[in-house]
Amino acid sequence: MQTIRHFAGSIALVVFPYLVVSIASPQGPPVSNTNPPQPGLDAKSAIDRATGLALQGDAAAAVKVLAGIPEAGFKGDDADFRACMLNRFGSNHPEPIDQNLSDPWIASLATDYLTYWNHSLTKPDEREQAERELRSRLSKLLGHSLTNDADFDAAEDQIKAEALKRGFHVLLGRTQPLRELMIWKKLTVEQRQVNLPEGPQSVRVTYLDDFLLRGWGYYATCKRRSAGGWATDEGLFAVVPAYKGLADETFSVRFLAHETQHFADKKAFPNLESWELEYRAKLVELSLAESSQDSTLQLICENRTGSKTSPHGYADFRVIDDVTRRLRITPNDLCKNKMVIGQPLRDAAKAVLLEDSKKRRSKDQSVAPRTDRCG
Repeated sequence: MQTIRHFAGSIALVVFPYLVVSIASPQGPPVSNTNPPQPGLDAKSAIDRATGLALQGDAAAAVKVLAGIPEAGFKGDDADFRACMLNRFGSNHPEPIDQNLSDPWIASLATDYLTYWNHSLTKPDEREQAERELRSRLSKLLGHSLTNDADFDAAEDQIKAEALKRGFHVLLGRTQPLRELMIWKKLTVEQRQVNLPEGPQSVRVTYLDDFLLRGWGYYATCKRRSAGGWATDEGLFAVVPAYKGLADETFSVRFLAHETQHFADKKAFPNLESWELEYRAKLVELSLAESSQDSTLQLICENRTGSKTSPHGYADFRVIDDVTRRLRITPNDLCKNKMVIGQPLRDAAKAVLLEDSKKRRSKDQSVAPRTDRCG
């Protein structure tokens, strides 16, 4: 089974061909955002908080936040987002699940996952039940029983092979805390040179396009946040429609630099936990972002949580905590008041990253076995 980790903002996924911490046994209810809602929460703050809660797997809590602000307070895209969230996750009669796909087998696969996501997101305490129901539906689709997680994991290769025969590519696994599914039709490959704070890296990038389904985070946030891509031992995989363009800073920093840091860290520090990989990659984002600095910082600030059960949220929490400590300001000074921006923020993030690398290399050397011999 592939293990996938996501982060808020444009959710990015990191895929590994071996089991890691983010694949836990059945999860409990998701944790809440670090900053609890205040009585005077305005529309913008409600949007940010609801987005973070949805990405942590609790769309029901996100709906409560949005419903607590009068509809008149939301305009344009924010109003559309609120309406979609309340209709999709806050109604006794949610919108119908209709993929309108020409291939019946692919349509059934997509509908099974959408049903599972809706159940899990609206009733987080029933997440285990929702996953059992998903296994039951997929058992019928595949023609054999899936009785447990091991059966489910083993069936993923069968699902991929069946989809490929029909002209579709799929990504499966788990994007903490839910089972994941993406479906697309087109891909192209190129070699890229990426400049990271600690040196250049050459990496193969596969561009994915013509999507039919873009993962549970995209569904959970009514298209407000999207998977941006992931990294494996072979290289990077980019979700093309998640970006306005492939030549701007958003793509070069939030995807290329972020995922290339994962690629490099897997080689340099092979035993990193999920949140540690995300922590280092997000420090890279803050150390490089210039024109995209404000939005990059916002995405990190909006999804913070103090629990490791949400690896991306916990990474965001640690990034803000460590960077503000170095700047000698509070998290609120940075996230709300933007007291430090521009080059000072980039310098602080890079310094925290370099210090983290130094500590990890020192720790690795201290536990490495001796190779010298006495003659």
